[in-house]
Amino acid sequence: MAKWDAGRFLNTVSYFEAIPVVSDLQRWLTGGSNRKSTTNGGKAVGKILVVGAMTDIGQVLVQQLVKSGYTVRAAIADLSLAPFSIPAGVEYVMVAPDNNTSLSNSSLTDRVMQGVRAIIVCLDAEETLSTVALDNLTAAVNTYLPTNNRLELFDFTHPTIDLQATWGAVDDVVMGGVSESGIGMRAGVAVFSGNVSTDNSGGFASVRTRNLDPSLNLSNYQGIELKVKGDGQRYKIFLRTEEKWDGVGYAHSFDTIANEWMTIQVPFKGLVPIFRAKTVPNAPLDTTQICSFQLMLSKFEYDRALNPRFTPGLFSLEIESIAAYGGDTMPQLVVIDSTTSTDDLVAKLRTTNLPYSIVRAVNLDALMVAAIAVKSISQSEAVGQVLT
Repeated sequence: MAKWDAGRFLNTVSYFEAIPVVSDLQRWLTGGSNRKSTTNGGKAVGKILVVGAMTDIGQVLVQQLVKSGYTVRAAIADLSLAPFSIPAGVEYVMVAPDNNTSLSNSSLTDRVMQGVRAIIVCLDAEETLSTVALDNLTAAVNTYLPTNNRLELFDFTHPTIDLQATWGAVDDVVMGGVSESGIGMRAGVAVFSGNVSTDNSGGFASVRTRNLDPSLNLSNYQGIELKVKGDGQRYKIFLRTEEKWDGVGYAHSFDTIANEWMTIQVPFKGLVPIFRAKTVPNAPLDTTQICSFQLMLSKFEYDRALNPRFTPGLFSLEIESIAAYGGDTMPQLVVIDSTTSTDDLVAKLRTTNLPYSIVRAVNLDALMVAAIAVKSISQSEAVGQVLT
């Protein structure tokens, strides 16, 4: 019998707070802290770029977006004023205006647009959006923003500290086995790799997210999409709707082709409810409450059936991204307009073929305008509409 590693067991249950007393004790002994996942949930996934964040409406809008759980990138012309006008913790970048009427194309760079899912433009009173500015915004949306009905959940091409701290190993050491795995970031991908062993009646290795806070509401989507490059083995993805450690997981097995990138779509309706490797009848998936994700290599399929492509030993699965697919079209460009007529702006926006919304700021206070704009970016019915 292979030697069981009690230390790895304690590290696992501590990292995921599976046994709170153990987690608290280990943090006390080591002086460490628990870093709960800060992956944003539901509507908060992806950054909102606010252009004109220093305008009166823009400042209120940034505050309301943050309050609503969104990650905000504030684009302003004078960075020296940002500490006095932008809330603490909000990222800000310089997007220089061109003659105060149009956005400079050179300002909408990779740095400014990285990770953005929607742009909100706050125009000053009676300022109009020029054709040049609109062309530049259109090009930025088409170049940088994701396909509208796809929601990026984990983008490993641009790993962050929070993203790396979200995932941890859950191997068969939790049941006496000796398999060992981990997840690392390199060259624009995450790599789930390790050594899976059947010793001590084990035979699985996995990586799992800490409970997402807040949980994800993916009810507007059809399933999960993975971009992966494997080693020819059959892996599993699990979704969980309960925060507890040992609850029902919703699983799907997928085969890989050695050294070949693949896009795998997993429909929510095709996920199998599993509890301790056994299928669970009458346990529908609640897509409004996705608490965690897990990737696994196991010698078993379901109900003790064997994985026909399983090989013990070293393994490796590269992951570029995990996303939700098949969602409704949401506004990707929202323009807050303070002019007396929106006819010209509507005509311009229609030519772009972008999913847009216009928020009329006439005769409304800044807080009301901001509330309408915040609501619009998560409503498919707002596309192509003038909102007041």
